[in-house]
Amino acid sequence: MRGRMTNEICYWLFCFVPASTNLATKIFGFSEFLAAVALLAVVYTIADVRYKFRIAVTPGPLYATTFILIAVIGLQTLLTEIWVAEGWLVPKTIGLTRSTWQGIFGLLFLGTFLTWMYYAFIRPPVFGRRNALRFARELYRYILRGNDDELKVIANELARSAKPLIKYCRRLPPRFPEEETSPKQATKKKAGAEDYAHDILLLIANRKFCRQIVGASPVTAQAFFEEMTSAKKFDIPMGQFARNISSEAVAQKGSFLYDEAEGYSSGLLGYLKPVSKAVYGNYLLVEALANNVASPLDIHFEEQWAWDARQWGAYCRATLMTLKDCLNKGYGSQNSYALNRAMHDIESAYHDLYKLNDTPDGFGSDIYDRLSVAANFIKDAIDLLDKQPNPPKPLRRIREGTYPKNIYDHLALLIFKLCFAASTVNSPPETCWTIHHNVVWSTIFTRINGNGAAWKIVQFKVRRLLYDEIARLAEFPNYKGSRILGFCLNVLGMKTGSNKENYGKDAYALAKAVHSWTRKHYLSMREKNADVAESVLIGSVSFDEAGGRLVKTYLKGLNRESPKTYLELEPPAAPDVTGTADTAMN
Repeated sequence: MRGRMTNEICYWLFCFVPASTNLATKIFGFSEFLAAVALLAVVYTIADVRYKFRIAVTPGPLYATTFILIAVIGLQTLLTEIWVAEGWLVPKTIGLTRSTWQGIFGLLFLGTFLTWMYYAFIRPPVFGRRNALRFARELYRYILRGNDDELKVIANELARSAKPLIKYCRRLPPRFPEEETSPKQATKKKAGAEDYAHDILLLIANRKFCRQIVGASPVTAQAFFEEMTSAKKFDIPMGQFARNISSEAVAQKGSFLYDEAEGYSSGLLGYLKPVSKAVYGNYLLVEALANNVASPLDIHFEEQWAWDARQWGAYCRATLMTLKDCLNKGYGSQNSYALNRAMHDIESAYHDLYKLNDTPDGFGSDIYDRLSVAANFIKDAIDLLDKQPNPPKPLRRIREGTYPKNIYDHLALLIFKLCFAASTVNSPPETCWTIHHNVVWSTIFTRINGNGAAWKIVQFKVRRLLYDEIARLAEFPNYKGSRILGFCLNVLGMKTGSNKENYGKDAYALAKAVHSWTRKHYLSMREKNADVAESVLIGSVSFDEAGGRLVKTYLKGLNRESPKTYLELEPPAAPDVTGTADTAMN
């Protein structure tokens, strides 16, 4: 049925009229669509990696949805332009005008744009159940590509997902699981957020990625360790990440370990130490990681051997931070895997000390400085013990190579090994005295440090270790014991006398014992093994064969001749011939 007007056509209740060609009613046409799409493409092309990553990990197929909507909007706006240009009929009775039609498509396009802006700027997505796979896949793609500029941005962006990643990550199985009576059959299941979080924590342990975290975004490491501490969730795969973060922190001399060294030069961050405390300041976290895979203090020995004195100083500060929290929480009496391994690693600081042998002056060299760093670590560690209101109780006499041990025993063993390493430097006398006395001996028995209870305990254990090693020479001549004896004679001299002020009461007891043993056994040892006895002569200590005595020669100074002190030696005891003959006859 035709209407009363020639430009209106009705079929029953449905009427159609030609589309309006009035340009004034145009709101969102095809030309506006093309301009908007071009602008959106340009914005996305020049956008930072941060915003591309955020859009890529949104909880939902944002890229696919956007493509479909833009395709639909583009086709509809183009079709609308053609429809209007040709004057084709449009429905009249439903009230859907050209302006309304274009407004709907304009609103859809605006909604798409606002959705992108919402996820890119207003509320960026973090790791969660809805985007776990997408988050892991995108992070893997960036880390695998390994672009330093991109990794810096992604490292900073990852800090926002630290809390959900720690929350969702499944716990590691126990290292020593209990035996089950009925074995369970393995069942396949779809990977969930817990599995992806587990894999992501292993993924971020990539060494190159950790390098960018330390260099450009240390707050990311802080966020992960603080979240582990807050949630008290330590049995997760963070050992590799912790070790590599710590390795890079020591290696990079502009990292947080150096910026937060102390407040005098670093200001507020030096006093607060936010990142350092997050990584090293929780003993329970460090110890739990050490029991699983590796702790922040477990760094490969090949890297440690390449460190200089400043880097060893950073590592020692980190170890002291963990030790301080251990003592504050009352775990000092327990055996600590993390701290024990760290103190063992500190021995690597002076592994090449022998290179100072026969050098005129080792003072100021990196080897000398590294030795000083190790000695100062021992001093600071014992001072921490002295400051504790309830210090750990010492164990009874512990011989080297036996267990159990606690912090006192490990520090004493570290000092003993420091003395033995120092004994490898045997000439010239000036270098020997600098290494033996000024660096090592003054750390152990200096009058300033010898007042606290912890110092007395450690000094006692060191005296026992030194003297036991020397006494073993009577039964089994060996170069280790002979060098320890030479070290002690070089720093203690040849005369004990009755004046304890020359030694201090702790060193005085050792001096008396060493002089007494040497007086009785040195000539006998020289008869049994002359080479071992000769290795005792370190620094300015020499043997007067004509007089049968040991001689220590001091610097001449303003004296006419170099001062000397002597240790008179007893001849070896004659063998019991009578007893031997009687035994043979019997």
